[in-house]
Amino acid sequence: MTRIAVVVQRCHSDIAGGSEALAWHYARLLRTRVEVDILTSCALDYRSWDNALPAGEEWREDVRILRFASAWSRGSWFNELHRRVLQAHAHAIERSGETRIAWRAPLAEQFIRAQGPWCPGLFAHLRNHHDDYAFVLFCTYLYPTTYFGLECVPEAKRMLVPTLHDEPPAYLPVYAQAARRVPRIIWLTDAERRLGARLWKIDRGEVVGMAVETAASPPAVRERPYLLYCGRIDESKGCRELIAAFRLLRRQRRDAVELVLTGADHLGLRDDDGVRYLGFVDEAQKFALMAGARAFVMPSRWESFSIVTLEAMAQGTPVIANARCEVLADHVAHSRCGWAYTGTDELVRCMQQALDLGTAEREQIGERGRRYVAGRYAGTAVASRLFEVIGL
Repeated sequence: MTRIAVVVQRCHSDIAGGSEALAWHYARLLRTRVEVDILTSCALDYRSWDNALPAGEEWREDVRILRFASAWSRGSWFNELHRRVLQAHAHAIERSGETRIAWRAPLAEQFIRAQGPWCPGLFAHLRNHHDDYAFVLFCTYLYPTTYFGLECVPEAKRMLVPTLHDEPPAYLPVYAQAARRVPRIIWLTDAERRLGARLWKIDRGEVVGMAVETAASPPAVRERPYLLYCGRIDESKGCRELIAAFRLLRRQRRDAVELVLTGADHLGLRDDDGVRYLGFVDEAQKFALMAGARAFVMPSRWESFSIVTLEAMAQGTPVIANARCEVLADHVAHSRCGWAYTGTDELVRCMQQALDLGTAEREQIGERGRRYVAGRYAGTAVASRLFEVIGL
């Protein structure tokens, strides 16, 4: 039977969202027609890449997961290189609007190695066993598991799902050079493909996307009306700006309103000024919270798909999204189910508008979101596109 490998930096049932969820989703779809190996690290924490899980073989839902130990944890050298990447990107923009980071390959590859996870056993497995696979699908461009893993596989067998974000590391030329050596590329959205053409000069590949749960959930009932954010709660996701905007909103409104957040907290949240942190919630509770929210807010600038935003839309919830992220702006524009904002003042105004919606208007906006998700990201449609691209 045909066998396919999926390479991703982490894989575990406790890891929700992101490229890890996408890799698992594609592995499960592919497993209906072929045998699938997931090749990954032993890490759970993307900030340290410490080996938290045993190396070796694990089976989950008929998918074989092969874990390989990381040779080192992320350290201060990565922090210094990351600081230099951000600085070089900012200086390039200041000079002439040019955003390409003029780093030679040896320095850029030091950054990629230091970022982690660095898994020598994974690379050795690809070099020694690529003949076992019809092709190898690498999920997300950023990490060494993809960048160096690609070179361990014959070019004809390479397939890349970049999950490309408009973020400073993406402007390192080595990433574009690596992607140009991949014959088959899968994009999640049209906006991501446009970014690939603009940033990496790659004007090819197919848009497949990812399946989103569309079954309606009974709405959660809370004492006060609330806005909702689900996902990683940290600076890079725009959560600090979201909380600051919400506090401004609270000072402007007479009625009580809450901002509810779920997920991994990297900001050290405290329950005050209407901010309510619920920690990790299961899928059923997440969908119920989405269905009951006045609006779902996604403040991130760097999304290649945004699963949770689409999940909220599928629950008939208006969305408020950061317009500086082209993917999110596209979702809002094409669905007509919410607002895209630029800056804190606009975010406050959008939250005001969402809270002031009447029942009939909210239902009308929500129905547009449901139709958008069901038409583009239902499981059967995504599976069909994936199988067609791969040739199964």
